Amino acid sequence: MKFKIPIEGGDDEINMAPMIDMVFLLLIFFMVASHLTKMDRTPVELPVANKSTVSEATRGRQMITIRSMDSTGEEVDIFMNLKKIDVSSITPSIKKLLAENSDAEVYLRADRYAKHKHVKEVMAACAEGGVAHVIFATFESGN
Repeated sequence: MKFKIPIEGGDDEINMAPMIDMVFLLLIFFMVASHLTKMDRTPVELPVANKSTVSEATRGRQMITIRSMDSTGEEVDIFMNLKKIDVSSITPSIKKLLAENSDAEVYLRADRYAKHKHVKEVMAACAEGGVAHVIFATFESGN
């Protein structure tokens, strides 16, 4: 068998096409991943709890966010799946969710300034829809 031994100073070329393809694929991946993490949640100031725990199971959750418009908490915006809704449309959405998944839970993120009456309205709408398990989002106090 005869092998060609390259002579020093020859024209050795590196094929750059696969490396360029990989760079573009990584660029697209990081652009999409960073965009998804930004859209995850509506910004709210969560209340602080001394003995909060992190729930293990995250499947089958419906996230509802109550965001206060100001520090008085009288006027709020309610979001479900990052879409602004009113309280009256929560019950049909929950019923539809339970028809698809009977073990569904509601993950309620209420702004610390939101009045309890708004949280109570959302919880009543969830109960009408048939949800028995509501998880409240809080920050750990560190104590």
